[in-house]
Amino acid sequence: MKTLTIASIFSNFDFYQHNYLNILNQSESYYTPVEGAWVNAYPFKKQDLYLGDLLQLWFSAKWNVPNSLKILKSSELLNSSKSLYIFQLEGELLLGKNKVLAWSVEHQEIIELQLKNIWAPYVIAQTCERPDNSGDLIKKAAV
Repeated sequence: MKTLTIASIFSNFDFYQHNYLNILNQSESYYTPVEGAWVNAYPFKKQDLYLGDLLQLWFSAKWNVPNSLKILKSSELLNSSKSLYIFQLEGELLLGKNKVLAWSVEHQEIIELQLKNIWAPYVIAQTCERPDNSGDLIKKAAV
């Protein structure tokens, strides 16, 4: 299965918006790996995020930055009216130290952020509804 990059997703963003529901319902499309997309929040183990996870989080506006998440630091000067799409969340849930990577629509590049708190986005990421993938795993094991 081909691994997507964040830049490639945003260069074809209209396609993903148009095919969003189909991608969520087809496990083969849903579980497309995305380079550098994960949630790693101590004390929990690292969890990869797939194309379907990211589309759910982005299109539901649950990972909206800066509207719903407070930014402490950014690698770029940001216009608050422009969207940022988080794809990597890393840090400590209790101590607050964190690093977040997001795609900036304004700058058309990946930027690094520090959020006030990563607890809420971490919990929201855990609520993604994933299609059953067990049949695909059985097929792959049999080959």
